[in-house]
Amino acid sequence: MRDDELTERPGKGWTPWEPGQGESDIDRVWWAARVLHFAKLSCWFDGSELVAIAHWGYRGEKWCMKLKPADWQPLPEVYRVEREREREEIIERHRITARQRMLATLERTGRRQSAPDPC
Repeated sequence: MRDDELTERPGKGWTPWEPGQGESDIDRVWWAARVLHFAKLSCWFDGSELVAIAHWGYRGEKWCMKLKPADWQPLPEVYRVEREREREEIIERHRITARQRMLATLERTGRRQSAPDPC
């Protein structure tokens, strides 16, 4: 496959994303989609169906997303609240881990820099 074919957008039934919207659009439209990241490429799949592509790298970003199906329904409120709760838990775990690492580093550094007590 040639490089210019790789960055080409798919044809009928696809729409380009506006610059800067990125994941907010895909989350709003294809809320069941999950992302897989590759080198210079990210793909969103809803089940086994490819619904969005993001090419990025030295040529600049190229985004496209499959058009909404006719029977599209927004994300149910229960699932949205659950996703937000999961994201908050992940952020809190990262904060706790970072704080523990910082305290451990300070403890190790403090031991090395303190002079022995005179006896």
